[in-house]
Amino acid sequence: MRTTVGAGRDGGASGGTSRMRRRSMAVLGVLAVAFAATLTACSTGGDDDEAAGGAGQGSGSFPVTMEHVYGETEIREKPERIVTIGWITHDIVAALGTAPVGVDETWGGDDEGFSPWFRDQVENVIGGDMPELTDSDDGSINIEKIAATEPDLILAPHSGVTDVDYGRLSDIAPTVAYRESPWQSGSWQELTETVATALGEQERGRELIEETETAMEREAAKHPNLDGASFVYGLTFEGGSQELGLYVAGDPRVAFLREFGLVDAPGLAGSMDLEDEDSFFGTVSLENIGRVETDLFVGWSSSREQTSDTLETPAISRWEPVEEGNYYILEDETLASATNGPSPLSIRWALDEGFLEDLSEAVDGGAVVRSAR
Repeated sequence: MRTTVGAGRDGGASGGTSRMRRRSMAVLGVLAVAFAATLTACSTGGDDDEAAGGAGQGSGSFPVTMEHVYGETEIREKPERIVTIGWITHDIVAALGTAPVGVDETWGGDDEGFSPWFRDQVENVIGGDMPELTDSDDGSINIEKIAATEPDLILAPHSGVTDVDYGRLSDIAPTVAYRESPWQSGSWQELTETVATALGEQERGRELIEETETAMEREAAKHPNLDGASFVYGLTFEGGSQELGLYVAGDPRVAFLREFGLVDAPGLAGSMDLEDEDSFFGTVSLENIGRVETDLFVGWSSSREQTSDTLETPAISRWEPVEEGNYYILEDETLASATNGPSPLSIRWALDEGFLEDLSEAVDGGAVVRSAR
């Protein structure tokens, strides 16, 4: 599924249900609105695989009080029926040994809306039932679906729940929102600690972080050319755009790449236009993109056409990392999902899929485009 530019290999996107097609369009629509508004592991066989699965018996005591943007939530006893809202959190719940009863559909998932790493964890490691999809077809919160699962805890620490949403959700079950800003939960380690605390699995959470970091370090050691290489992470666009969208340094997908030795491109923050100080996403006008000095451009793309439109735009084609072949474009939505929203489960899956091999080749000028499945 990996295409090195010029190798002549072509990838085709697999079909999906009508719900998945509607979701795909909804995801693109949300990103388009955001853009306009700103204008707008490794192979972890053996011990690591076993460690990822164990159903924890709980190392924390209850009640637990969780602080978040809308106040405090008390969790009086260990939850058993958990609904998650947003990205990443459902992976962590499953990695800690509990199968959620309700989750949002996963971008880049299979025909039923689940990622391969999450499905494997629930069905093959935990031995549980796959959860209900509790969001609406357009990705919005569906109160009725959530209530029907009879949850005893709703976790939304990496989400965009509003204060109105929070009030309605809290009428169903204790609800934990994000700490400060929507869609910003810190690193995957910090989010794992948050979820582990809510589930009374602090010790297992620490073990999970350590195991995953060890797997990452082991794989990164195979690619020393990543260490110290600067990068920016963005997304492709349709022809005619006058700006390139890039993610800020604090975004999880950016922080994730730094763990492999990559470093932020110098001066990027000063080059981007942000909607507000809480934005996870900004833009650089194409007339100024040449001023962004970086060794590597990483981006995800919704289609082969957008990839071509972006790379063939004169200002982008003359931009040093593109001109020199130092770019890595993810058209594969499943791999993009795994690395855009990193979790202990998705990280190991991405490493097994050759994510670091791709990055390493791109740093060396290999111009890698990972085709859609």
